Amino acid sequence: MANSREKGQPRARKTGRITSRVAKEGPVVAVVGLGLIGGSLAMALKSRWPRMNLIGVDVKGRLDQPRSAGLFSALFETRRIKEAVKDADYVFLCAPHPANLDLLLQLRSMLRSGCILSDVSALKREICQVGRKLYADAQGPWFIGGHPLSGRELSGFGAASPELFRGRAWAICEASKVPAARFSEFKDVMESTGAVLCEVDARVHDEAMVTVSHLPQLVSTALMLTVSGRDAGLAGTALLDMTRLATSSPATWNPVLLAERQRAVSELQRLRAYLTELEIALAFNEPLTKWFELAAKARESLVKATVATKKTL
Repeated sequence: MANSREKGQPRARKTGRITSRVAKEGPVVAVVGLGLIGGSLAMALKSRWPRMNLIGVDVKGRLDQPRSAGLFSALFETRRIKEAVKDADYVFLCAPHPANLDLLLQLRSMLRSGCILSDVSALKREICQVGRKLYADAQGPWFIGGHPLSGRELSGFGAASPELFRGRAWAICEASKVPAARFSEFKDVMESTGAVLCEVDARVHDEAMVTVSHLPQLVSTALMLTVSGRDAGLAGTALLDMTRLATSSPATWNPVLLAERQRAVSELQRLRAYLTELEIALAFNEPLTKWFELAAKARESLVKATVATKKTL
């Protein structure tokens, strides 16, 4: 991490570069888990490198749509994962977090030296700790933790898009001691998706995600339950935008929220305190100007900080 920034704070890089190292044929890439994130990653990489040797892996019942898409040089059922990853330069674990942890253990003896293994899990501390221990050989394979901060309320390969990551942050939490040149190549591959790479400590990442990702999901779910059946057919864009996440998959969120349940509870309590303030103010006929102005300033600062991160070298 650079000395010019505070320890633990993310560092962003420019997006969309394709260097001479990977500009022609492209590397051999295996994507394990072809849902929204895995499918979008495959589409983004293939759109940059049409001749890339792209390998897809998933359970048998989820291979029909990827096969019809025509993106992949080969598709394998998960039971044949050893065959799928044996020649890969990069392997991306795009399954739910518990499955990615299992795959991290399973793949150690299957990957060739020089291969980089990465993941897209929303939890980084545990998987990076395991990866650091398992993938410690100086010759590789190596593990680099990752988490794209982009998504949709929909799931599955049918919801995937090659533009899903463009302009969005992609957290990078280095676990193995990857040689500098190889690490730089990995970043080039990731940046070709259009994502803004942010190197961040795994602990800092997980703590921040509770606030910026987990809490919005819980608020959206609670808001939808609150208004359910009472919209009189008059719901507008405000309600639709704020409840977009209410259709998110519990299979994705349950392990993440339960793993960070103490911090999630603390964030909900903090939210409840503000709701209580608003409730009391309304009950006593007090104007809400103070809260609106404070929220507007905070929102302005948030937007400026987000734009600044995207422009940081």
